[in-house]
Amino acid sequence: MEGMTETYTLLAVCTGNICRSPAMDRLLAHVFATQDDIAVLSAGTHAHVGDDMEAQMKDRLAHYGADTADFVAEQLEPEMIRRSDLVLTATRGHVRDILSDVPDSAQKVFTLREFARLLESLDEAALTEALVSAETTAEKLAALVPLVAEQREHAQSPTSSDDVVDPYMMPDEVFDESFAQVRGPIEALRDTLQR
Repeated sequence: MEGMTETYTLLAVCTGNICRSPAMDRLLAHVFATQDDIAVLSAGTHAHVGDDMEAQMKDRLAHYGADTADFVAEQLEPEMIRRSDLVLTATRGHVRDILSDVPDSAQKVFTLREFARLLESLDEAALTEALVSAETTAEKLAALVPLVAEQREHAQSPTSSDDVVDPYMMPDEVFDESFAQVRGPIEALRDTLQR
């Protein structure tokens, strides 16, 4: 993998692109802030195009220390999926929507929580072997995704526990739950990549 110069692109997807995927977007950007070769973006399957993220989610991100400035909701387009190296969605429904539009993207599209669950279940030796030859975080991600995709073939099918709850127009405690369901998997991914 030596000499890899292309930007590794992570795409976060939810429905409106104003709650869950902005949280994923900005937390991933926060985790990878020092990595010049990783780009993070987000979009919605039915986006509130042009809107800022919801204030309740913005508050939680700011409290965490993530940047919340200049967010603008975007509509998901098939080309965004094709250009991305890893697509993390809020729910299994979003995965289905993406695969109906871009069927050949299956090996790089997961719900965020499914990705973390599969990552956690990887064989320790295989994980170490995949990461040992990678010099950059982008190279580690590039090595991990095929392993996680392969693990999916042997793991339980995704269930509702792999979905991030939608907090849109819901009380504060639902925003707390949704933010925690986004934060946990992203922190687990960060920890794996820091090995």
